Amino acid sequence: MSGKVYLIGTGPGDVGLLTIKAAKIIKTADVLIYDRLINKRILLMGRKDAKYIDVGKLPDHHKVPQWRINEIIYKEALGGKIVARIKGGDPFVFGRGGEEAEYLEEKNIEYEIIPGITSAVSVPAYAGIPITHRNFSSSFHVITGHECDEKENYLDFSVLSKLNGTLVFLMGINNLKTIVDKLIENGKSINASVAVIMNGTTPEQKVITGTLNDIYEKAEKHNIKNPSVIVVGEVVKLRDRLKWYENKKLFGKRALLTRTYNQSNKMYDILTEYGAEVITCPTIKLTPYIDNAIKFLNNINQYDYIVLTSINGVEVFSEAIKLIKYDIRKLYGVKIAAIGSKTSQMLEKINIYPDIMPKEYTSDALADKLYDLVKGKKIAILTSDIGGDILINKLRDCAYIEKIVLYKNEPNYEIRDILYDELNKGVDIAVFTSSSTFKYMHDILKDDIKNLLKGVNIAAIGPVTKKTIEEYGLKVNIMPEKYETDSLIKEILKYY
Repeated sequence: MSGKVYLIGTGPGDVGLLTIKAAKIIKTADVLIYDRLINKRILLMGRKDAKYIDVGKLPDHHKVPQWRINEIIYKEALGGKIVARIKGGDPFVFGRGGEEAEYLEEKNIEYEIIPGITSAVSVPAYAGIPITHRNFSSSFHVITGHECDEKENYLDFSVLSKLNGTLVFLMGINNLKTIVDKLIENGKSINASVAVIMNGTTPEQKVITGTLNDIYEKAEKHNIKNPSVIVVGEVVKLRDRLKWYENKKLFGKRALLTRTYNQSNKMYDILTEYGAEVITCPTIKLTPYIDNAIKFLNNINQYDYIVLTSINGVEVFSEAIKLIKYDIRKLYGVKIAAIGSKTSQMLEKINIYPDIMPKEYTSDALADKLYDLVKGKKIAILTSDIGGDILINKLRDCAYIEKIVLYKNEPNYEIRDILYDELNKGVDIAVFTSSSTFKYMHDILKDDIKNLLKGVNIAAIGPVTKKTIEEYGLKVNIMPEKYETDSLIKEILKYY
């Protein structure tokens, strides 16, 4: 039995413009076939066990020819799989979605179209250019700029030049001179307003404006490349008043996050919302020890207190509870202690509510709070292979302590090349939410770390992380009074 293919438009680049239906299919699909212009965070939505196929194409350099893409989609669907064919923009606006749909129709493969927000409208909007306006333009015309030379007879510039509406050329930056020349040759005023928008709707957005007389030279001077949208019309004059996106607080800033992708999501979303370009490079690699967690659960009645030091530990603990269908009523009589509001919130998701949590989210503070409570008691500290030392050293003389290793912390050497590349491009702020995230960056970069972080504002979640960073000779510029992610985000925004 054959499966089903969804031809999905993912919009112009901003993940927030992805439709709800598109996100639903991407999260559940068996196979994801994607193009070059896809925001990579969209792919992170997919299942870990899904099959990912890159068929990305560069202008004039087709990585995978269209006929082959058609075959790949068809063959993947034959096995009864749900196939998400993911495209930038809208699949039916110069996205060759029509050709792929025709092919599937011929092969009797079920398919569905999920429209996306086209760059023809959204990119000018992010540049502060409404493509229609009662005082300037009552129509707009979307034109392929990629095929201007190939289809001179098809693109009738004598007609285009006479249109009073806004002209929007997609994929046309390599043919900008041809577009400009032909519009002028066919009667368009050399003083007609033009905007070229590169990487629209993303923090890398770059906009130049001018007239048909000078826009090509300006584009060359400012090194404008694909993907770019060209807008011709009087509506361009509104940009100076309406350029809302570039006025965002953090627009033009690059922020480096060093936690895992999942744990970086909230900070990524908020900093992106304020206009920053956010790069997630997890310097830390976590390997869960589920068997240790299961063994602990089976012997939990031996302990008087359980201490969870991080959300990483809670994730493994929660997974073990689900795997063996553990009845949490068995925790009756056992006191639960946690460090940090996020750790507490993660526990609450599985209906476990900590009895003890210090106001200051540090191991030192928790040890001080526990000291008089745990005398003669048996404590299980659920932590990483390198965690728990402060608690153990402070409480060992008054209680029986056992360290349960729920996960392994180690440097994520897999991101070394990406990390070097992003830091060499230039970063405005680097965020560290634990000593480990910084130490492991040092392990990855070695002595290069000082030069690569020179001039970078460094944000640390708390005094322990700050102390670690400063021991390596670097200055911490940002640290919240309350040692949690939400407070760190607020402090970053306040700093800028």
